[in-house]
Amino acid sequence: MPVSPRRLDLRLTIPTAASYHPLAAELAAKFAEYSGARSSDARRFGKTVETLAASVGMEAADGSIALKMEVGARELVVTATSGSRTERATCPLPD
Repeated sequence: MPVSPRRLDLRLTIPTAASYHPLAAELAAKFAEYSGARSSDARRFGKTVETLAASVGMEAADGSIALKMEVGARELVVTATSGSRTERATCPLPD
């Protein structure tokens, strides 16, 4: 997949239902790879996003999970929010 030449971010809102977590994971992995992450790191990042979605979605008041993925200088950061609960994770990007 070609690497993006510019700073990127991605926002995704999914229902809290567990059946949507793999979809978020797949999209996150593709976004990480497109952002320049190694394939193995991108796959790991996708699994991390799936875990975050399951974790924050357990106590969701509004029935949805907001995922925000941002590319920084050396890492990709995902923030998962549902109700008052927020968790973050990162994925390294090569220099």
